[in-house]
Amino acid sequence: MSTSMKRDRLAILLVSVFFVLTNWSAFAKKAEPALVQQEEGYYYGYGKGATAAEAERAGKRDLVESALTAAVRSVNPKASRIQVSDASVKARINDIKPYVQSKKNEPPAVTYRMKIVDWDKKEKVYADALRADLSARLAAGKNKKNPADKVSAALAVLARLVEEGETDLLSAVPDGTELLSRRAEALCTDVEKSLVFTFSTQDGIVNAKTKFSVKVADDSGNAAGGFPIEFIWEAADLPSVMTEEVADVRTLVKTDVLGNASVDFPADANFRSRAVTLTVKTALAKSVPSSAVLKKLDVQTSADAHYVRFDDINAAFPSVVVPAGEFNAGAVPQDTRAQKKEAAHTASTSSYAIGLTPVTNAQYAAFLHTTRAENAPDYFDNPDYNQGKQPVVAVSYAEAEAYAAWLSEQTGSTYRLPTEEEWEKAARAGADIIYPWGDESPTDGKRANYKGNGRFTKTSPVGSFENGNNAWGLVDMSGNVAEWTSSNHGIEGETNLRTVKGGSWMDGPTELRISNFRNINSQNGYADVGFRLVKEVSE
Repeated sequence: MSTSMKRDRLAILLVSVFFVLTNWSAFAKKAEPALVQQEEGYYYGYGKGATAAEAERAGKRDLVESALTAAVRSVNPKASRIQVSDASVKARINDIKPYVQSKKNEPPAVTYRMKIVDWDKKEKVYADALRADLSARLAAGKNKKNPADKVSAALAVLARLVEEGETDLLSAVPDGTELLSRRAEALCTDVEKSLVFTFSTQDGIVNAKTKFSVKVADDSGNAAGGFPIEFIWEAADLPSVMTEEVADVRTLVKTDVLGNASVDFPADANFRSRAVTLTVKTALAKSVPSSAVLKKLDVQTSADAHYVRFDDINAAFPSVVVPAGEFNAGAVPQDTRAQKKEAAHTASTSSYAIGLTPVTNAQYAAFLHTTRAENAPDYFDNPDYNQGKQPVVAVSYAEAEAYAAWLSEQTGSTYRLPTEEEWEKAARAGADIIYPWGDESPTDGKRANYKGNGRFTKTSPVGSFENGNNAWGLVDMSGNVAEWTSSNHGIEGETNLRTVKGGSWMDGPTELRISNFRNINSQNGYADVGFRLVKEVSE
């Protein structure tokens, strides 16, 4: 054989070997399990990782979550993908072998597959065992006396269902329609609805030393020990524009074994001398790991109490003590505008204390808030009248008396409306004068809020006219608002009329004189009428 023939045969051999090798590679690829093609009748799971073990864990998780998600989406196509724990994955498929799909010099990658019929058999056995276990836990928890133990059992079931990816799948009984998750949520709701909150401190005025405690029990008297609750302090918004907005103060706690929990009054100065609400709420959703399902456990039950913190009630309601004795009442000789009904006479009073200012919106709001009064007076939502330091208006005589009774109950002192004589004696401050400040007319606009004063067209914040204060420091005795008294001047047997004194922002200088008065229907409230209180004192 010639050299050229040997060379030709070698070339043919090499070409044949190359052809076989290249076609074997193609054949080998076709001979691989058709995993990428996702054959019908199987669930698949694909995983990659830095190591083979990581890839296998990822592949098993993908298979389990894909199978569970497919079951949910058969009922709800828009359902999000189910996520389960490592323990749940391991419990479901611990004996399945992977198909290795990674190539040389590439990170490990595997694919798992399982026939749907095989998965359904495995899942039925697994679900039956899980259902029996969790149903037993719920039943045991429901029989507990402590409400917190009942809730704890329900939450444990919900947490396990989340872990298993079964929140929307596992029925409470085989072939049943009620889900275990719904039954657990219902138990939580039943417990919450049964709770009773008992405050140690009732609604009303408190001080810095007051302790605020609450006892939580169910309606059978069983203490809720270890129950999650939230204390929320809120500054009231009555009226809405009279004070600056103050952020809530929130504290999450658990009750002790006897169902008790306590909290201090907020240190923030903005919570003092104003109406404040303390709300106690159940806080189940905030006490468990974050989960869309567990977040359904929104607060179901709450209770609240209303307080006003005054460290010094005298500072909160400042007053001046008026001595007992006689004084000259009615018109003074130099008053040329006096009417016959204002005839001069001698009157006498016992000692009493009278408020430095008319009752303000802020003070009246505290009363409304703590008494949970349903109806605020007219104009209480009107920004022309409802600033905190403006005097409250549109309060009827009975409403003014109710405020005095509330304050008396809260403080242990006796507050009431003044008589006409008491009001007039305080306004004169021991002097025979026309106006609280003297005999000068207020027409300069610097002494009182009256019609045409040049500064205000409605009520003004108390104390806006310092030059109009009397010798005892009493504010707004003339102008701003006329003030209720308990008298009905010169009208015997008339029960619906009461005397008001001082004149108002709607009146001229003549009506602002100390001796002036008018009788009005006590059953009504008026935009120009407010009130101030007197406090009875020991002689």
